[in-house]
Amino acid sequence: MTDRPSTIDLRGEDGFTLPELLVGIIIGTIVMLAALTVLDNTVSLGTKVSKRVDATQRGRTALDRITRDLNSMVCLPGDPAQDALIAGSDNSVDVYADLGNGAASQPPQRRTITYDPATRRLTESVYTPTGAAGAYAFPAAPTTTTTLLSDVIQDGSTPIFTYYPLDPTPDDNTDPAALSASGTGLSATNLDLVARIRVTFKALPSNRTTANPGDAVMQDDVYRAAVDPNSSDASAQCY
Repeated sequence: MTDRPSTIDLRGEDGFTLPELLVGIIIGTIVMLAALTVLDNTVSLGTKVSKRVDATQRGRTALDRITRDLNSMVCLPGDPAQDALIAGSDNSVDVYADLGNGAASQPPQRRTITYDPATRRLTESVYTPTGAAGAYAFPAAPTTTTTLLSDVIQDGSTPIFTYYPLDPTPDDNTDPAALSASGTGLSATNLDLVARIRVTFKALPSNRTTANPGDAVMQDDVYRAAVDPNSSDASAQCY
């Protein structure tokens, strides 16, 4: 067995030179900075994806509720029958909708979808009537009011609700001119001419107030069953 020396040779030249140490430190720093950059980008991208998914999920749920109400539009029985579309404007639509099972205990309801640009909210107000078919009495105040979506804005200058008449040339892939609904909303004449309602809005991630590129834009069209595309009369018909 060889005994280890009991003293250290201070004149030995084993180890790294100063230039080698500096090169090693510089290479290590570069590698660490690259790794931190990749990690930061990954976290940032993950946050953006999470917010986009949040906005898309909430927006899709709200859009499904709105189109469900509009697809359930129904004329109220009476003499004469009351049209399903009560009123419409750029920021609201008011309809009679039947989501019941036909029983007397589940009558058609009045449903109003409203967008408030000040609070950036879409709400649904439901009016449940009393009385029998043909003599329904609707309350002045909504029976229930539900927030469908918060943190929502218009997609640029596109209204939340756009109303179109019957398209005389459906094969040209061009929308007919929209009916004017700004100001006080659709006129009585234009109410009868609405054949399609387009819903468009931009859903933002929760608690964000401004739009960014890539935000989720929700859009869907609902066709009005009371307008017969095969009839020479382009207005809504309730019987």
